[in-house]
Amino acid sequence: MKNSLKQMMRTPVRTALFLVLMVVAALLLTLGTCIWLKGNRTMTQYEDRFMTIGTVRQIPDSFEQTLEWNAETKDYDVRKYAQYSSYYTPENMLFKEAEYIAGPEQRAFYISYGPEYLMYNVSLNPSALSKGALIAEFKPMEDCMPDESVKIQITKVIGGDQRMEGVVDNFCDHMNPNPKMLYKDKTYVAILNSYLYIHGSMYDELMKSKNEVHIGLEYIPGSLGTGLRMPDGSLPEDAFRGGQEIFEVTDGFYETDAGQRLLNLAQSEGIWRQCQPVTGTNKTCLLMPFYNGQAYISEGRDISEEEYASGSKVCLAPRKFMENNGLSLGDRVKVQLLYTDARVNAGRKFWLDGSIGFYSGLVDTEGEPLQVFETSEYEVVGIYDVTISYEDSIFDPGADELIVPMESIEARDGKNLLASGPMTDATSSFQIPNGSIDEFLRGWAGYGTDKLEITFYDMGYSQLKAGIDNMKKISLCLFAAGVVLTVLLLFFFSHLFITKQAQRTAIERSLGMRAARCRWSMISGFALLVLIGAILGSVAGVKIADRVSVIHAGECYYETTYTVGLTNTDNEILVEEAADAQMPAVWNTLFIVAAGVGIAWVKMNRSLKREPMQLLSERQEE
Repeated sequence: MKNSLKQMMRTPVRTALFLVLMVVAALLLTLGTCIWLKGNRTMTQYEDRFMTIGTVRQIPDSFEQTLEWNAETKDYDVRKYAQYSSYYTPENMLFKEAEYIAGPEQRAFYISYGPEYLMYNVSLNPSALSKGALIAEFKPMEDCMPDESVKIQITKVIGGDQRMEGVVDNFCDHMNPNPKMLYKDKTYVAILNSYLYIHGSMYDELMKSKNEVHIGLEYIPGSLGTGLRMPDGSLPEDAFRGGQEIFEVTDGFYETDAGQRLLNLAQSEGIWRQCQPVTGTNKTCLLMPFYNGQAYISEGRDISEEEYASGSKVCLAPRKFMENNGLSLGDRVKVQLLYTDARVNAGRKFWLDGSIGFYSGLVDTEGEPLQVFETSEYEVVGIYDVTISYEDSIFDPGADELIVPMESIEARDGKNLLASGPMTDATSSFQIPNGSIDEFLRGWAGYGTDKLEITFYDMGYSQLKAGIDNMKKISLCLFAAGVVLTVLLLFFFSHLFITKQAQRTAIERSLGMRAARCRWSMISGFALLVLIGAILGSVAGVKIADRVSVIHAGECYYETTYTVGLTNTDNEILVEEAADAQMPAVWNTLFIVAAGVGIAWVKMNRSLKREPMQLLSERQEE
């Protein structure tokens, strides 16, 4: 080796150049390998944590304007309502190219009547008056025209919180442009729905006070028409819809059609404090609160795929509901389905702060009280907690909401339908394989309709995969460049250091040196330089690779709000890059050294096969 190194030192520039180029080649080779492995290991490590969910919203065909009288402004308010010629269904999203893991589905939620349970809204203030809606007899405090807020005394509660009897409150026939006089010596009856703040002379008198005053709400009369809907969203024919809303109580009034309708409506008035929502789905992750982490199973387990498919009587229940009723994991919850809402999700009617969105007109199309249409008992297999968001979201879960397999609800065809509507982001979703959004959209472009708007949520998978794929492509280019450069360098410099030193080999052989010693004399120095260059380059490649991020290479630096087929990344998974082992540097070093020795060995053997005298007779060019 000493002689070999002395020979190389006679051409220091050539030797230094060879060493530098070997460092560069090894650096490229190792850098490419490390980046590729880092990206591949990162994707493998986090692949199962990602889920790609799509939500669906049907775009309205048009908007209808209606006029509604406003007693406060003494003018008509313009109301706009979305109009649909027909509703699309999940079946409209089944096409040949679609590869679904779950769904698509459109969820209804059901309202279960559970008087044996303590509901969340009651637990917050058990003694609070339920003032939201009443069916009651009342007397005006004086003769008045109810075209502004007036005082009335509730004399008899027919339906609702009985403790409201005797209460003096505010009233206005707010949406009637031609209200009729009310007389203090007469008794009236109506559906009383809590509405907006008082107005008129009552409000003006309060404002004259220099003290801090409380601006109360007013009751307005409600319609006696049934609140049930047809499957297409239309209202059935009902003689009471749009008709008289305030009735004078006279002898025999409750024997009339209007009186009977009020008595039937009263049977279900005020039961909301004893109801809880029940939502059926085919997979828990299709519910956005569970997908985005707002709701999470804290005790027990999730409903299994087999239980979803078979419609098992199992459920997920919120912790507050379980605690309020002394229930534990494995207990059974009685569910008595009374109403169906196929328009919104449970969080739009049963708010997490304990508020409840009331329905009105809860009688069937014949005017009879609604009856429970399905009774079941569900075993609680999982208890979930909810993180309350202070931002109102269409995806918020409902208070006391039970999650059950959709197939477990036998009468899921719209019994006692209170509301129906198109697919919306909060009620319609599906799951597809990670990374298949573009493929899905290509298939949808050839099959689908522009009336359905799809938004994807993939936890940042698309950007992460795009960035890692780009970095892997770059790494392959670096690896290929390293391989090519390494091979070219080894062939070229082995020619300079081995083949062109054939005369020296001939002299050594003429002096009696054995072939093995000749090989060692020539190859050892060359191999040492290759080893040094490979180690330095590999170490440098590992250090540089550690500073290269593969997870930020796919970040978007442009606005995507109006991008077609938008992928929402609000719920990104925090990804840590896989730790890169040192083995790529070791294997690359071994590869380079082995390749260098192999090439030098072949060239050396060629020199050894030639006669020494023939080599000495040839002119060697330095």
